[in-house]
Amino acid sequence: MSGFTGTRQALLFALKRDRVIIPVWLVGLIGWMAMYVVSYSGLYGTQAELDALYKSVAGNPAVEAMSGPTGGLRSLGGAIAWDSTPALSIICAVYAMFSVIRHSRAEEEDARTDLLLASGAGRLAPLAAALIVTSIVLALAAIGFSLVLVIGGLAAAPSILLALGITGFALVIASTTAVFAQVTTKARAARGLVGVVIGVSWLMRAIGDTSGGTLTWLSPLGWVQETRAFWGDRWWPLLLMVLATAVTVRLSFWLLSRRDIGSGLIQPRPGPAHASASILHPLGFSFRIQRATILGWTAMLCVYGLAIGTIGDNIEGILESSSAFSEAFASLSSNLLDSYFASILTVIALLGAGFTISAVLRPAAEENRDRVALLLAEPLGKVRWVAGHVLIAWIASALMIAAAGLAIGIGLGLVSGDFSQAPTLFASGFVQAPAMWLTGSLALLLFGISSRLTPIAWGLLAVFVLIWTLASFGNLPDWVVDLSPFSHTPAAPAVSVSPEPLAVMTGIAVLLTAMGLFLWRRRDLA
Repeated sequence: MSGFTGTRQALLFALKRDRVIIPVWLVGLIGWMAMYVVSYSGLYGTQAELDALYKSVAGNPAVEAMSGPTGGLRSLGGAIAWDSTPALSIICAVYAMFSVIRHSRAEEEDARTDLLLASGAGRLAPLAAALIVTSIVLALAAIGFSLVLVIGGLAAAPSILLALGITGFALVIASTTAVFAQVTTKARAARGLVGVVIGVSWLMRAIGDTSGGTLTWLSPLGWVQETRAFWGDRWWPLLLMVLATAVTVRLSFWLLSRRDIGSGLIQPRPGPAHASASILHPLGFSFRIQRATILGWTAMLCVYGLAIGTIGDNIEGILESSSAFSEAFASLSSNLLDSYFASILTVIALLGAGFTISAVLRPAAEENRDRVALLLAEPLGKVRWVAGHVLIAWIASALMIAAAGLAIGIGLGLVSGDFSQAPTLFASGFVQAPAMWLTGSLALLLFGISSRLTPIAWGLLAVFVLIWTLASFGNLPDWVVDLSPFSHTPAAPAVSVSPEPLAVMTGIAVLLTAMGLFLWRRRDLA
């Protein structure tokens, strides 16, 4: 029997499981590219504005480290490619990572792969199905990106090149994920390792773009930017992505064929002989199982904040290159830099709300895997257990966004020599916390009703992101904008902070949290 026997059935099952996730991801990814096209077409509608943008950033090491080479900024297509490539490449890569792990290592961890293999499927079939379904989604995303760019009035060939470059990086990450899924025994560990790979790819590309370009060629993300869509149109770097994908896919199947199902090539080390006294308390236990996630999210947001801060010295020139940009940010404050940082803090808060939701919903994962019954068999109240996770999520969210604000101030100080903004940006980060808490409390309310409803929390966050994005680049009815808690957060440091909206959002978050805990206490385990 071939190791790939049953791949078709495994693929159909994976597609059925993701029948909601796939359309949501595709709409989000293609819609994000569409917003780049619409926004840049409006902000830089004339050649004079594009020339001004190019002059404001050309040769700036901090800007090139953040977004890549600036040589293509003389054209609209080049400007869109310059800004969209880093963000969309990483987002597609994150999707690829989650998709491959969801249908391979996570299935093994939950012992569902055993059922598939017991039905006669080959041991390679689940991984093959995971890679195929991920590739299908990325192919559809590439088609969608190309169509959006062409409909936006850009040339077809470079549009296709840009789309293939972005999704090609995601394919490299998908195949790399398949390798790490064989190395570790836990899905969370595999995701962490792939996250490091993505981060190192970005860092090597950033260092390479500012130091001669050698390291750029060692980064798959650098290969995407070296295609130079809309200003050089080099197709051959795509071959590097194809080769890297082929090698790592082959390696992943080779490793899978030489290990036991349910195990990994690296076995987890034994724990300490005696447990720490802190984990005997619900709060300490909650922190223990979430500390790696907290550190990972904090590091990611702080690195992003630091990178944003390093281009702060050049932001006013970038904003002033577009009259639409200048008008939009001047409506917040006469200080364009403060207005820009206020906007960036909202972006970081929206990203950080992903952590808040995942931390609050950690009990849902424990319930779905039938582990909560073991905990509640001890004299541990249901409410105390979940409340520990919620409190950790709230504290960590506030410290995380504040640390990101501090990182922005430090980055600005490193390039300007003036660190006076750091304390203000640190305090401005705390201003964003109530909106993050409110988002997490909505997730807890859904969990209190049923653990099956928790995916809706991620849909709500996607809606909040969409509202913020559309409100930034267009006119939305006030009642739509008001649906997002992030629309009610004072735009610090551009404006003085009013405590009323923060108090109201915090109060609503407390009320929704209490309702979620009450509903959880009254319902049966799933």
